[in-house]
Amino acid sequence: MSRIVVWLRRAAILFVLLAIFVGIGAYILYFHRDTLAAAPQHARVAPTVTPLKSLAACWVETGNTFTNYPFAMTAGSILVKHPAGDLLIDTGNSSHFDDEIENYPVLLHLELKNIAGQLNPEVPLPELMRLVGGDPTKIRWVILSHTHLDHAGGLMDLPRVPVLLTREELLYAFDSAVQAKGFVIPAHTRRFPPVDAPTLKFDPHPYETFDESTDLYGDGSVVVVPLRGHTPGSVGIFVNLDPHRRLFYVGDAVDEERGFQDRVSKSLLLRDSDNDAARANEIVAKLNQLHQMVPELAIIPAHGRSAYLKFFPGGALSCVSSDAPR
Repeated sequence: MSRIVVWLRRAAILFVLLAIFVGIGAYILYFHRDTLAAAPQHARVAPTVTPLKSLAACWVETGNTFTNYPFAMTAGSILVKHPAGDLLIDTGNSSHFDDEIENYPVLLHLELKNIAGQLNPEVPLPELMRLVGGDPTKIRWVILSHTHLDHAGGLMDLPRVPVLLTREELLYAFDSAVQAKGFVIPAHTRRFPPVDAPTLKFDPHPYETFDESTDLYGDGSVVVVPLRGHTPGSVGIFVNLDPHRRLFYVGDAVDEERGFQDRVSKSLLLRDSDNDAARANEIVAKLNQLHQMVPELAIIPAHGRSAYLKFFPGGALSCVSSDAPR
């Protein structure tokens, strides 16, 4: 047997071992999930949804990855076109992402670059908004599910606009320790309201399975509820186009549909991004409970591309409208 054949056999064995090692690592880091305890029983306060003329929701995708696989990821915004002024839900990464993370320590820089940075926009958010009929200069509000860099970064590409955030989330965002970990970029906070002037507050009005809520427009079309756990002021946003087309955008409360469908934790790879792991897991269980109660409600994780595709059959840069007469 020639030395070349021996070398090739050894190389093949090493390749197989490496593939097994990578497969086991991927399973442990991403695919393996822990089953969580069920949420305590909770009554449901079902809303009455009246279709509103000219109401629409548009998927403004600014970045994606692994699009040919079931675990494809996405980032960006949902633009709510409302007759009383448009709402932008989350903003994706800044087009200046690479510059914003440049001064972080080497290992943290690599982590940010290779996780959040995989969803960088190739086209700035304002240009994408225009493709679905949005006007970046006429946004009434931006609401952030939370202030992490891959949800707030797109603010840097928009004209200044009122940003809706709770005091809890503002305290978190302005915490220097949080910024040092790369969760929040200091430059982004310049677009936020001051800590002592929060722009989002909840009332003790039950909604679905939540004890607090706020009705942004006062007409039931967009209702916000707290999802404290991933960050102290994380929120979820219900958009009610009509009784049969309702979405619930939950930010990073879960990283994909499996979280609320099977009541399982985040992947090990992403788990350290939760500010309070226990509360975050309680929210996952609560979402699973809501899913069981209202299976027709489209629960959309911020990065779960498969969930977006179910609600937006036209794909990215498409809109779904109310069935109210026009």
